[in-house]
Amino acid sequence: MPALNCALLRAQAWRLLQMAWRDPAGFTRYIFGQRWMRFGLVGVAATLVYFLLGLFFVYIMDLPVLVGNTLAYVLSFAISYIGQSKWTFQASGSHARMLPRFAATQLFGLGLNSLIVEGLVRLGLPYAIDMFIAAATVPVAVYLICKIWVFRPEKAGVETKK
Repeated sequence: MPALNCALLRAQAWRLLQMAWRDPAGFTRYIFGQRWMRFGLVGVAATLVYFLLGLFFVYIMDLPVLVGNTLAYVLSFAISYIGQSKWTFQASGSHARMLPRFAATQLFGLGLNSLIVEGLVRLGLPYAIDMFIAAATVPVAVYLICKIWVFRPEKAGVETKK
């Protein structure tokens, strides 16, 4: 079974490489059409906004580190929520339902990240490796929760409280 999966993955990778070579515009449309890719791009954009705003607030605006960092985090959270709800998942549900779920999911991601890093440090693995494992694992968990719970379309005929 694993050999079959490996062969399928190789075949898919080969098809993607051929598409990229023969039709770069089509390849770009295909890649950006993948929800997981949009999820990653929004995450990278939100992280970049957080980083740049944090530097701006602390070094340019001369705000205390905790204040500048908090402002940068809140604004990047807003960017992430808007990007994930509107572009990645194209959700049309109630923000009153989705936003608290998104916040809870982000807190879960933070907790999972902390557990992974702390657990692996206690096992004696180097911190850099622990961070890599957490950075590769947590976004997958957060993506799945966003897909299954946060941005899942509301069922037709079910009234939500306003």
